[in-house]
Formats: sequence, C-alpha cells, structure tokens
Amino acid sequence: MSASRGPAPYQERGYPPPYGEPQRSGVRSFLFYGVLGLIAMAAGAAAFAVAALPANFVRDRVIAAVKEKTGRDLVIAGPSSFTLYPSVGISLADVSLSGAPGFEGAKPLVSMQSLDVSVALWPLIQREVRVKTLRLREPVFNLEVDRNGRRSWDFAALDDRAARIRLAQAGAPASDAPALPARRNGSFLRLGDLKLDDVHIDNGTLNYQDARTGSSSRLSAINVDMALAALTEPLLAKGNVAWKGQTVTFDSALTSLSEVMESRPAKLKLTLAANALDATFEGSANFKDALLAEGILSAKSSSARSLAAWLGTDIPPSEGFGPMTAKGLFRGAPDQFSFSTAEIVLDKTTARGEISLDTRGARPYVKANLKLTELDLNTYASHGVRSAPAAKPRESSGGGAQSIEDLLQESERPPPGPRVQGYTKRDGWDEEPLNLDGLGAIDANAKLSIGRLTVRTIHLDQSDLTVALKNRVMKTTLDEVRLYNGRGHGTVTLDGTAGNTASLAANITLDGISAQPLLTDAADLDRLTGTGRLAFALAGQGASERQIVETLSGKAELAFADGAIIGVNVAEMVRGIGKGSFGGLGTAPTDKTDFSEMTSTWTVRSGTAENQDLKLVSPLLRLTGSGKVTLPTREVDYMLRPKLVASLAGQGSTQDVSGIEIPVRVHGSWENPKYSPDLAGVLKDPKAVDTIKEIGKQFKGKKADEIVNDLLGGGGNGESGKSKGKKLLEQFLNPQ
Repeated sequence: MSASRGPAPYQERGYPPPYGEPQRSGVRSFLFYGVLGLIAMAAGAAAFAVAALPANFVRDRVIAAVKEKTGRDLVIAGPSSFTLYPSVGISLADVSLSGAPGFEGAKPLVSMQSLDVSVALWPLIQREVRVKTLRLREPVFNLEVDRNGRRSWDFAALDDRAARIRLAQAGAPASDAPALPARRNGSFLRLGDLKLDDVHIDNGTLNYQDARTGSSSRLSAINVDMALAALTEPLLAKGNVAWKGQTVTFDSALTSLSEVMESRPAKLKLTLAANALDATFEGSANFKDALLAEGILSAKSSSARSLAAWLGTDIPPSEGFGPMTAKGLFRGAPDQFSFSTAEIVLDKTTARGEISLDTRGARPYVKANLKLTELDLNTYASHGVRSAPAAKPRESSGGGAQSIEDLLQESERPPPGPRVQGYTKRDGWDEEPLNLDGLGAIDANAKLSIGRLTVRTIHLDQSDLTVALKNRVMKTTLDEVRLYNGRGHGTVTLDGTAGNTASLAANITLDGISAQPLLTDAADLDRLTGTGRLAFALAGQGASERQIVETLSGKAELAFADGAIIGVNVAEMVRGIGKGSFGGLGTAPTDKTDFSEMTSTWTVRSGTAENQDLKLVSPLLRLTGSGKVTLPTREVDYMLRPKLVASLAGQGSTQDVSGIEIPVRVHGSWENPKYSPDLAGVLKDPKAVDTIKEIGKQFKGKKADEIVNDLLGGGGNGESGKSKGKKLLEQFLNPQ
C-alpha cells in the first residue's frame, strides 16, 4: 500500500492560488522578455536602417542645411561614411565652405582634409547631444576684409538668435523640414544639454588679408583641444600655433558658450606664452557682431626690440628697447585697441596713462597721454654711438703774446680765420648716416609729461610736450619745459619725406636760463656764465648730423645779465698796460671778465654764425665785438673791443688808461681759444697812442736792454731781444 499523498498544489488542481500568494506563472517574465525583445528588435531595425542608410543621403541633407543657414556652399568632394556603434558618427573627406558672395576671387572660407563627428548614442536617445569627438584635420581658414570693410566670415542673420536646428527628413526638401527649437519643451534635441568631450583641430592654418591696408598675416601649425561639459559651463581650450617663426602656446577658459550664443558678454581668461612675450588677459568678450574684449591685460617681454620685430616692426639699432612690462585696462575691437590706467616700464622709464592704436588707416595710428618718470632719448637714438670729444687741457692761451716781442711775432703771422668746410673732421658732430625708417612706421599724436628728459647732451627737467607724427613728418611742440634753472617753449620739426635725408627746423625761446651749464652741455663751451634769455630759429638738412650743422641757417639772439666771460680778464690786460707791462695778456682758467649785461644777435648762413653787435657792460668796462663762429669745425674768429670807463689809478696802475680801446682777437677752437691783442687796432686810437707815450716816459734814461727787461720781465736777453725792444720803442713808444 503506497503511502498517501497530501493535497495536490493549487496549480495542479487547476485552481488559482489564494489571494496574496505570488504567482509563478510566466506572465511577468513574458512581459519582461517580450518588451526586451521588442527593444532589441527596434534597435536591430534601427541599426539595420542606419547601416543601410546611404551616407550620401546624410551628406546631401547636411549640404542643404548649411546652404539654408549660411547662404554658403558646402562642398564634400571626398567619400563619406556613417557609423552607429559604439557612437553615431559621420566622416566627410575633402570638405570646403565657400567664401562670401561678392568677393572677387574669394577663396573658400574653410577647407579641410576631413571632418569627423561622433555623438554618444545613449544620451542621444535621451535627447542630449554629447559630442564624443569632433576632429578637423588640416583645416585652412581664409579670412578677408575687402576695400569697403566687408568681412568674409560674416554670415546672413539666423532666425531665432541662431539657436534653431533643422532635422532633414528623408525625401523632403530641406526647406520643408520641421524646425526644432533648442529648448526643454519636448523637442527632439536639447541644445542646453550639449556636451563636447573632445574637439580637436589638427595642424590647421589661418590666412588673413585686409584689402584696405594691404596687410596680411598667417597662422600655421594650429593645434587646439577643446572641451565643454555643458553650455552653461566654461569652454576650455588650449593648444599652440606658429606665427612669424615662433610657437605660441595658449590656455583659455570662456564662461560660458550659452552667453555667446545669446550675444551677451562672456567671461574670458587667456594666457599666452612665446619667446618674445608672456601675457595674461582676464575680462569679458562679446562675439555679437565682432570680437569685442575688455579686461585687465598683463604682459612681459625680455626684449621690446625682439617683440617689435616679431610683430612686424624693425627698430633701428640703439642701446634701448630692452626689458618691458605692461599692465592696465585693455579694450579691443576690430582694428582698434586701447590701454588705459596703464603702467608701462621700458628700460629705466616708467610711463603711466593711456595709449590707443587704430590700424584702419594706411599706417597704424597711435594716440597717447602719458606721464613719464624720465626719458633718455640717447638710449633710443637710431645712429651709432658718438665718440666723446677728446679732453683738452685748460692751459694759458695768450697766443704767446706775453711781451712786445711776442706781439710783433703774432702780428707777422697770417690770421688763422675760419677753415673751409670739410677741411678736417673733428669730434663733436656725428657723421653716421641718419636712419629715418621709424618715421614711416606709424602716425601718432602723443601728449607727454616727462619728469626728466635728456636729448643728446642737453638735460631738461619737468617737460610738457606734444609729439605729432604724420606722413614721415614729426613735429614736437614744447608746451613748457624747465631747464637750467629757467623755462622754455617752442617747436622742433623733423621732416623725413625725402628718404634718408632729413630736414630739421627749430624755433625755441628760453628764459631765465643759466648760460654756463646750458652752453657746456649743448656745445662744450663753458666760458660764459650768467642768467638770461636765448632765442633761435634755425633750419638745416642732410643725411647726417654733421651735414645738418653744415647747412644750418637762421637767426639767434641772446641777452644775459650778472655773469662773466671765463678764461680771460680784459680789465687786467688793460691794467697791465697802465703798469707799463704786457704780462697781463696771458690767460688762465681762473681769469674772468665780469659783466652786468651782455647782448648780441646772430645771423647763421650755411653753418657759419656772424655777429656785429655784441655789447658787454660792467662797472669798469664796456666791451663790443663782432666776428663769426664756424659751427661744423667748431672754430671762432672774433674781435673783442674792450674799453675801460673808469680810471685804474690807485689800483696798481701808474697811468689813467680809461677810455682806451684795445682790440683783442679770439681765434681757434671754441673749446680752447687763443687771445691776441690787435696791435694795429691799438695804434688807431689817438688817446691810446698818447697813453703809450706817457708810459714810455718812465723808461727815459734807461738803456734799451733795461727797457726790454722791464717790459718783458727779463725775457729779452740777447741781441735779438735788444734790437726788437729798441725798434718797438722807437716806432711806437717814442719816449720824449
């Protein structure tokens, strides 16, 4: 007997299980696997459809969409391919986009070896656009500006703020395809969820041409990596590019792309690094109509000369344009840039203020308003370094006229006079050819306030001036300058329109200046002291500094008070005659002729300055003069006519020689001139002759050699001295 069994399960009896007990039927399993199967079937069908979809169909739809949106022709000359797994993608070879309509001989705006795009499949099903890769291989961008200012990269305005996309439908013209706005309103795609994992430009090239100025530029070896987590997140880009022989690396962050798409300013941070420049920019950028940028710019260069050469401007050789730093508020627009609240340090000069650049004209136009701590223009002189004049000892220079015998010897020699131009080369004027290329590099208008200014050997204190440069003509207006304890104003014009030959004109007035330091610095002439006024209007031309000096013409006038002529004591010369001795004709560095007033006017022709009205007044002396100064050879040939106006009796003189005029010739180099009394001129004055006769009476009863010894201080020993002394006494002194 078999063992009895318990009740059969509900399933075996054909009854349903009690309420609440789990069913073990295959309904849910069927549903689950059925839905899974349907998804698999749909995916397979989609995969089959996509795989079977001709790539040419996709290509044609892309071409139509680009034409509709941009008005340009997209040409895909190479093969095309379409992929589904592991991501949806398309690859187009030999791609180009036509240039702007109306541009004569316009090149394609962009052409590239290939364009590869892949989009993540699963996010796409979820209506998110996640670009896994976007690669442009060897693209060439051609950007042009025509003579009317039209830009080849300007596209026709897009509807709905350029944020609408069209999905081409099979068999339907692109114009009939439904427009899908990029919003979260149930549309097929949500551009707000756009993500860019890897965007790469591989070995690209950018060509830029501006028909207005004829300028062109080229960027090559462009390699860029970009990433975008979302439209509302920063767009990160870094890479390198080759420009004018240097590799520039960059790293940037743009916050955010959604602001750019809505034509709103976006935050931009950019760093650049090259051999000649390191720079950072942090501010905002607006891409609405053209790139507009505003923010803090910091730049540093180890050599401003190398930086200028890299940017396309060759600076003539000089000692300057070394290390440079700059920081300030930068504003940039197409062809226009400004730098305000700036601090620029170049070499030893610090400049603060504003500077702007406009590149729309035939030449870049620079406008500036700057305050400079100091400026030494010698550092930036375009010519070679000038050798300093050889030091010359300040020795006694009486032309040997220490006695009557010496006077005779001097009178027998022919006057040296000015030498012919070109007779010899002397230190002091630079003969290096002028380099005027810098005048044609830019046009400018700069208002400068300089704490200390050095121009060649002249030193100026606080100087306010305006520099205007246009068409190779530079005019410097000295609004007010302080120099040598005085003030000055005027203009200096340098005209370089003739090429390597310059025309220089100066019209300057100086008041209250100290004569000695000014003349020492300007002309190495330290023999005049006093305070007064100097005005001149001079012009010259030539290919070197020396040639300009050789052609100088114009007028000059000076008026000084309470000063002295250094190196000669005219009163002592006359006093020596009163004492019966000519020993006072010698000069020494400590000698001087004081005056309370001195005036003169000069006419300059072909580098030679002539004067006829020198007037010098002092308590004991009246002095007039006339003569010439040859500027190229730095020589002087001048006649001074001093006259004592008060008696010297009781001051070591035995005779009253007041009123006697004794001409003294000044000749030789102006650094170390010689002084020779003009004996013939003395004898033309009747009073002088009478006085000399009176002086001769003191020698009555003496022998000739004794007279010579008295006059010459023992210098007349020997037969020659006796005969010459006797001859002089017989001819000129004639004692009675």
